Amino acid sequence: MEPSNILPERVCPECGAKVVEGMSCWEQLGMIIAWEYNDPELQAEHFLTVAAYNLQHPAQFTDEAIAGLRTAFMERLEKNISLTWIRRRTARANEGSKRVRRPESERQIRQRHWHMTIADVYLPNQPQGAAGRVRAWAVAIRNEIALDTTL
Repeated sequence: MEPSNILPERVCPECGAKVVEGMSCWEQLGMIIAWEYNDPELQAEHFLTVAAYNLQHPAQFTDEAIAGLRTAFMERLEKNISLTWIRRRTARANEGSKRVRRPESERQIRQRHWHMTIADVYLPNQPQGAAGRVRAWAVAIRNEIALDTTL
């Protein structure tokens, strides 16, 4: 019999991130974004934070939206394309009634093993260094995407 204070390891069914102090990967993302308020360096990495999270949770988005996000993410990392340019291009590509999210009934979650997830970025009560952890997370995702274009 397991001791009652030990919980079985829980992970996100899509990205595989571990639950940290009872927080899902979505809640961990919320905490990192909250940290941005007091950390201009982390705030400057907001695009990478959100893009990395969404690339590891593609089921909620259309294939076209994920492809556009993947392109913008890679261009930001590899060519330092400005966020202003990314926003303008994304707005043009998604104007009108075009949907970027799939209806819930059409979402097919497939877990993928990522070498780094948001659980490696969100360290409870350790906002110091989060910007560097976000950049490392983004580079890890870029490297995996470069090897596997099925994302």
